[in-house]
Amino acid sequence: MTVDTPLIINEETLEELQKQDDSLSKLVRLKKMYHNGFYSDFELTILRSKPNDCPIVQKYSKIESFNHCGKSVTLNTFFSEHPLREYQKRNDPNLQHDILEKIESLPVLVFIHGLGGQLSQFEPILQEFRNCADVFGVDLPGFGNSKVSTKTHKFRLTQYTDEELARLEQDTKKLVPEDYTSENIAGLLNTILSTKFPNRRFILIAHSMGTHLATRLISLLPENKVESLVMISPPKLAPMNLPRALKMALGVFTYLPRLFDVYRFVDRVGGLYSPSVNKFIYPENNDWLKRATQFRWNLDTESETFLNYLNGFHLVTSAELVAAAKNIINSTSEPRILICCGDADSVTPYHASEAISRELESNGILFKLEKIDRANHSVFLDRPHYLTGVIYQFVESLQLNVSCTWVLQVKAQISGDKWGLKNKEKWDRVVTISAPLRVSGKPEAPLLGMKTLRQTDEVHNPSVFEKDHPEVMAIIDIGSDTPAYDPADFKRIRYVKFKTESKVTPDNVTIVKFIAVAHEIASELSSGQYIGVHCHYGQNRTGFFICCYLVEKLGWTVKEALNAFEAAKPPGIRHEHFKNALYLRYGE
Repeated sequence: MTVDTPLIINEETLEELQKQDDSLSKLVRLKKMYHNGFYSDFELTILRSKPNDCPIVQKYSKIESFNHCGKSVTLNTFFSEHPLREYQKRNDPNLQHDILEKIESLPVLVFIHGLGGQLSQFEPILQEFRNCADVFGVDLPGFGNSKVSTKTHKFRLTQYTDEELARLEQDTKKLVPEDYTSENIAGLLNTILSTKFPNRRFILIAHSMGTHLATRLISLLPENKVESLVMISPPKLAPMNLPRALKMALGVFTYLPRLFDVYRFVDRVGGLYSPSVNKFIYPENNDWLKRATQFRWNLDTESETFLNYLNGFHLVTSAELVAAAKNIINSTSEPRILICCGDADSVTPYHASEAISRELESNGILFKLEKIDRANHSVFLDRPHYLTGVIYQFVESLQLNVSCTWVLQVKAQISGDKWGLKNKEKWDRVVTISAPLRVSGKPEAPLLGMKTLRQTDEVHNPSVFEKDHPEVMAIIDIGSDTPAYDPADFKRIRYVKFKTESKVTPDNVTIVKFIAVAHEIASELSSGQYIGVHCHYGQNRTGFFICCYLVEKLGWTVKEALNAFEAAKPPGIRHEHFKNALYLRYGE
């Protein structure tokens, strides 16, 4: 087994490679395509230099085999354990038994990708939920890291043993076209979940074709097994109604897969700006990275695999949708289904999501429909933070303790008093107060992030702090409890208590009130004077409120605010749900 080292790909090298490819005549291009296994030189560079997967998939993936319908099916699975279970293994082997039991009672989040997709497409959502849940998913047979090796080398991060790859290839080659039908793939998912999690409930998060697989899966699972369903960019309901010409073309391609290779090659002419990418991506300035990612995913699937799924894909009917929805726990008494779709989706248009919503509504099923602005079919590339924020807030609202807030609160409960030795050592290591936050072309921030003071600390107490920091004219204490210092010791600094809840993303009213308080104080400052803001460590809540102020009052972007805060007070905002809440709030 060897580990590949990819070339470094950036905007400049991609543009140069693209220009070289575009300069070729059609005849030369066709010759290279034939000799390169139906890939251009530019495409081969992408395949060999950019991985199809991502670090989180690499870290938590493995090859597993399952017995389904009398045959062995081997594929790549992803499982990230609940962080409290990992926390126990690393830090506290005596974690309370009732907490472990509680974790086992929580639902497992299951991710199901679509046609031509793979688990890595869910990267931003996986990163969010691995902080608060057991997270599971599979690369369906032939897709992602469940595909067999080919003559054309395709770079990936995840490494497997030769024995695992041989088993994957052996089992995959035994699959026949009937194994790729929607009904059989849904059955395979049922087999996998029943084998790995026989006593658990599930939240299903699916994209495109995966939403119809998830719908079929719900009907196969026992009652009271599914807590919720998240449908991202779902296709229309049956019937398919393919045009006659398209049906004929599909039949020809199935009989002559090499002809489909030629069609796909032509569709990719133009590289990052080819029709093959444009149909999935919302065009923006400086969007080369997401285009390169989409292009790499498009190159990843073999034509025969794609055709097998396409021929075997059966849309769910209205009756099947309703029957599955009624099998979701409490689906007629509270919204347990979330439907998300980009407003510019050209593959599964938003009106398909509206039609699904109408069908559910007419049958008494409660749901939430979210139109995502400036997003095409690959909404996780166009609006990753916003999409993740929408899904996270929806799942958190189910009150199933699938929540970063709950996890952080349990960790705090386990760790005990904030001023215990462990937390005192952590507090000592934290940067006392941030440097001024600056970004080119924007007003300087009047707010500085700081850690809370301690009355008994020799250095970081009110009297010494006031003497050492003449630039700080006021402190806004956003801690949830009584401060660990006496504000009456300040002679010059103005102290304002603005109580907020720890571990919880602030709501809109709290944000508006904080900005008003901070702006009122800031309006009285002279040049070179600042306001210190602190919670406990001055990282997450503090950074969140400061970023809100920078965006709303000074016109910074969320990215500028996050980067500036991280540079001024490393490591910046650490908890992803605070970052995603910022992107969600400001629509970036």
